Amino acid sequence: MEVLLVEKDPLIRDMVKVGLQQFDEFHVTVGSGHAGVSEARGKVFDCVFLGVDPREKDTMKLLQHLRSFDTATDLFVLTAPRNVKDMAKEKSKYGIHSFVPTPIAVKEFFGLLGRFLERRTGRQNSALRKSERSGAPVGHH
Repeated sequence: MEVLLVEKDPLIRDMVKVGLQQFDEFHVTVGSGHAGVSEARGKVFDCVFLGVDPREKDTMKLLQHLRSFDTATDLFVLTAPRNVKDMAKEKSKYGIHSFVPTPIAVKEFFGLLGRFLERRTGRQNSALRKSERSGAPVGHH
């Protein structure tokens, strides 16, 4: 599974990257700023972890930029717990899958990743079963 990680705080970025790398299924690409988000234009990612602070306009612009050309990729927003409530209204507007409070709570983070993998695997298995019944090939990302 291809994952794009764009977070400017090096401590959080490294924690998320190391956490993701604990799962063989995840292949992590780390990007920075607009250039990092723009990597999603040239490559299909299964999910994006994006650091956003609504008090910092540049990070909100990254969120808007990503969703201006990609509305389908599962999006996880890394943000301080105080921002989760403020950004709740943005969840459906930007199609945010989940908020990941920072600093990262390891147990919760691994639980989130486990549920995400389970859901993705279930979705892929369901598509596989449907295609086997219809005889159509299943596309892989």
